[in-house]
Amino acid sequence: MLRWVSDRSLSRYFKEIMRYPLISREKEEGLARRARLGDVIIAVDDRGCNSPRTLLSRIKRSGPDSRLKITVHRGEKDIDLTLEIPASFSPQEAKKEPDAPILGMRVCRVQELDAPRIKVLGIKRGLLVTELEPDSSAALADLCDYNREARDRLILHNLRWVVTIAKQYQNRGLALAELINEGNLGLIQAVTKFDERRKTRLTTYSNWWIRYYIVSALASRHLIKLPIKMRNLAKRIRDSYGVLSQRLGRSPSIEELARELKATPEDVSAAFDCGVAELSIDAMPFEDSKVTFEEVLRDTTSPSPAEVSAKDEMERHVRSSLAAVLADRELYVVSRHFGVPMPQERRFTIKKLTAIFGKTEEEIQQIVCQASRKILSRLRLSLSADELKHYAKLTAADMRRLPQLLRKRRDYSKIKSAMFKIMRRVAKNIPSLVSDHLEVEVMELEELRKKKLADLQKIAESFSIDTMGMEKEDLVKAILKRALQEQEIFCLCWNVPSTREELNLRELGDLLGVSREAARQVKERAIRKLKKHLRPQAFDSFFRKAV
Repeated sequence: MLRWVSDRSLSRYFKEIMRYPLISREKEEGLARRARLGDVIIAVDDRGCNSPRTLLSRIKRSGPDSRLKITVHRGEKDIDLTLEIPASFSPQEAKKEPDAPILGMRVCRVQELDAPRIKVLGIKRGLLVTELEPDSSAALADLCDYNREARDRLILHNLRWVVTIAKQYQNRGLALAELINEGNLGLIQAVTKFDERRKTRLTTYSNWWIRYYIVSALASRHLIKLPIKMRNLAKRIRDSYGVLSQRLGRSPSIEELARELKATPEDVSAAFDCGVAELSIDAMPFEDSKVTFEEVLRDTTSPSPAEVSAKDEMERHVRSSLAAVLADRELYVVSRHFGVPMPQERRFTIKKLTAIFGKTEEEIQQIVCQASRKILSRLRLSLSADELKHYAKLTAADMRRLPQLLRKRRDYSKIKSAMFKIMRRVAKNIPSLVSDHLEVEVMELEELRKKKLADLQKIAESFSIDTMGMEKEDLVKAILKRALQEQEIFCLCWNVPSTREELNLRELGDLLGVSREAARQVKERAIRKLKKHLRPQAFDSFFRKAV
């Protein structure tokens, strides 16, 4: 029944295309010449428009986020269209270059065209649309840089030629209807690129495009996609192999086939290797085998897609619950103690950081500025000025201001806004480099105990630590504590991954300015809240140590 319906539809298609015979060379050139000429803008807001400058001034007068009524001459009739001006349109950008596109279209005056083109257009004044950018305002307004009617006529009168070529590729795995469909796509592409000035017929030019699309469809039906050149060579080998076998009375060698086909022996050998049949993954490697290829090739070390999907879903569930249920301090303690990633939707501002670490806004801003100055100084030493400007996407004004911001003993209240502006761009555009320099700083701090007391006092001064009456061991502890606090505040402020995955309760208490017992109480209070909202499996996976 399906075959009968398919054959009947195909015969109806053949009868339909018989109404469109091949056209003469003169008529084909006229249609091709008309197809390459697009719409002509003759009026904007019911007033004549004869130059790009006039069009731009009308658009500027209408203003961004507005609509313009334009009248275009298409074929033999005039059509009214609506051109929407986006809110981001800037007339100054369009005035920089004379040939710059206006709302995504390039136009030229009809008077500047040669006489044959003006005669084909049938109009002597207006703006010819020569090029359109995809998804631009002009494209959305249904303007065209070609004549649809002429292009459709060229396609209709060459559908017979597609059928003639498609019949040559039958019995290769695709039905005739599918071959014709692929050939029609090639014909459309050929008509789009056809140029009648080269003095060739469309049938000659479209021959390659039609065959290319058909052969591509035949090649893509295989599980392993091979180059079309290799598929064509394999076909020629199959056609010549039998002829050579009869002529020689034996199987021909690779060299003999290469001489016959005027190809290299390497290409012929590669084409033979491409002819290997595809094996099903459910097939058995050997006749007496009891296992399939799937069981032999299965990777037992990697998680299955179902497991990966379930884990991702569970992590999203945990992150959303953390953001919805916990307060800022509870969220920080739980995330840093158990190594759970911070929720992306919870951004830690200066005000929230003051609530977490129990400091004033001025102290938090000073800590962030100090850490930012150190990171920017390291980046400036490791990268050239041009590289830092390029990768961090800094402006020329930022690069001029940067040396002044990196001077020591500056009043951070005066440079806070400029420092935050530059560091925000650096943390957003090159976060990996920022994390690398944080790790370098951690490695340097691990060597503190080997330094002399005078060197330790200099390091303590960079962290604004009062060193009066402090012994070497106490000074090392104070530096490590302040460095950890500075890094944590910096990472939370700029959403940079921390160098340490987990922190113990003593470290968390030092960071928050409370005792270890108080940090434990914050953790337990958060765990009780999460137990009520999280699924048991998700809770056990991420907070197993709390059970």
